Amino acid sequence: MGRYLVYICFMMRKIFILSIYVFVVFSGYCQVVFQNKILDQNIKTVLMYLADDEMSFPIWDLGSSKHLTLSFDELGTDSKDYNYTLIHCNSDWTTSSLIQSEYIDGYFEDQITEYQSSFNTTVNYIHYSLQIPNDYMRPIISGNYVLQVYESSNPEKIVFTKRFMVVERKTDIKAISRNMNQGSYFYNDQELEIEIDYFENQFYDIAQNLKVQVLKNRNWCEQLELTQPDVIKGNEFTFNNFTKLKFKGGNEFHHFNTKDIHHYLENIVNISFIDNMYHFNLLENTDRTFQDYIYKPDVNGQFKVDVSGSDYPSTEADYSYVYFTLRMQVPVQLGDIYVWGGLTNYNFTDENKMYYNFEQKAYECRLLLKQGYYNYQYVLMEKGKPDFTYIEGNHAITENSYTILVYYHDFRRNYDRLIGHTEFSTKPD
Repeated sequence: MGRYLVYICFMMRKIFILSIYVFVVFSGYCQVVFQNKILDQNIKTVLMYLADDEMSFPIWDLGSSKHLTLSFDELGTDSKDYNYTLIHCNSDWTTSSLIQSEYIDGYFEDQITEYQSSFNTTVNYIHYSLQIPNDYMRPIISGNYVLQVYESSNPEKIVFTKRFMVVERKTDIKAISRNMNQGSYFYNDQELEIEIDYFENQFYDIAQNLKVQVLKNRNWCEQLELTQPDVIKGNEFTFNNFTKLKFKGGNEFHHFNTKDIHHYLENIVNISFIDNMYHFNLLENTDRTFQDYIYKPDVNGQFKVDVSGSDYPSTEADYSYVYFTLRMQVPVQLGDIYVWGGLTNYNFTDENKMYYNFEQKAYECRLLLKQGYYNYQYVLMEKGKPDFTYIEGNHAITENSYTILVYYHDFRRNYDRLIGHTEFSTKPD
């Protein structure tokens, strides 16, 4: 009965919000593009992954017996009541025209009921988790989704949004990369060739309704969108226009490991305990623009929560301050420098913005992070546009991972179906 009343209240609120949304759209305003955003400073380490693999891409096969896991921490000792809902999106992450009954089986909102307090940590937090699909909510069509979490007592207070995808695998995807090294720093690109073979005849005018997105290292800021195949042969589409289908090679990510508070692991130069908190100082970095390429294994910007001697890092890993130092003789005049990667939710905020210390002749930043293994890079932001090679350098032979997403616009139901997905690495065998 309680869930039914919650459902009725939620539907009334949705109708109200929908009426506002329709007014805004027809008033000529652009739709909001949903991002991975954390809107509450006490919310940390928001992850979404398939089954138990924290490093996996957040994509679920429609009808699969597996599930996606959402997890996040809230600093403090008091648990809160959080609700969540799902929003179906177009391929560009704007809200689709579907109503929730067209893409959700079950309740349209529900409460997050699984949570645990941290154990034996200096920084207290509550660890929340959720599985999608579950007994109360299940996506029933493919496409892009946003999971929105908000306070149960205040539905208008959204604490974070997280992207994920549902795929119906109707295609085979093959992809290869070629290094385009023209002997200049500015032209060390990686060219891609993609072949898509669809094996169902239910698609109407698929060549005109197909859309392919390519992400480098799961970074939505570095993506390409392809709409017209360069070669069509039967049910096979080939994209090989190298003037467009190419990415800067960039460089390998820096890394560090804070899983042990008693030993200096990779790239840790000092560990201190001040004001009842651990502080990790990292090895200083320098501008790599004109340095020779050196291959170092990395996880392409991701991170994994971990703590030495524990089987339950989700609740036993501590939070600590990590200090980043980028040695530069003078500050850049073009824009701002950020510490960037999965550890910053791939965002650019005041929290991960670096500040120049004239006395030390270095950019500095500190982040509050959960124990684990992390990748990161330094990114220049100039006039709202990120430059991922300005500090790190650019090399055609850099190992990168690419994610390929294939969408088909179903004009009959008026939504973008996700009909293919794959990931591949440029690392040579």
